[in-house]
Amino acid sequence: MFIHTDFLRAALCCVAGRKEERRYLQGVNITSTHIQATNGHAYVSMEHGCTVNTEGVFIIHGEIPDSAEATLFQLVNNQWIASHVDEEETFIGHNEVERIEVSFPDLSKLLDGDAEPCDTLPTFQAKYLALPQLMFGRFSTFVPVQIQSWGKGKPCQFLFDKTLSFMYGNPLLIIMPMTDDTFEKLEQAFDEESC
Repeated sequence: MFIHTDFLRAALCCVAGRKEERRYLQGVNITSTHIQATNGHAYVSMEHGCTVNTEGVFIIHGEIPDSAEATLFQLVNNQWIASHVDEEETFIGHNEVERIEVSFPDLSKLLDGDAEPCDTLPTFQAKYLALPQLMFGRFSTFVPVQIQSWGKGKPCQFLFDKTLSFMYGNPLLIIMPMTDDTFEKLEQAFDEESC
């Protein structure tokens, strides 16, 4: 199955690190219609528009070449690989891949119902606020976003403009807030260390 490499790169921004015990969070979930990823704090789902023969979670090992435009996932001698081609459809490299059969969490349900009114945005880890630029800023230095909160202590959704939504398969990007008392806990820990 061929996937646009930009979709794969974007999804890989949301996978968990190698220390995560739930291995399926280390990979991208490819369904018949979407490519998805989550690390438990950020979630992305994009419509890939490709023909998919095999669904599942794919853990990519190694770096994807910068000039890759399309990626072919294939089983070769009982080993999954991701072969990359450039814009001239020239083979430029590959990655070993692990395929895991698992029920991937449907985190889009986090946004069930209507958004509740909220006076202020919650506290976030700054690295999650940078995700839109990391995921979609490869060919553009201008990535406007709006953040919609679903209520106090609830997830927030990044909203994108029509062009980005078209280019990246109507991305659904959700980030989880930190607890309301995060700053107080940090100040308390700082004060205890200072004594």
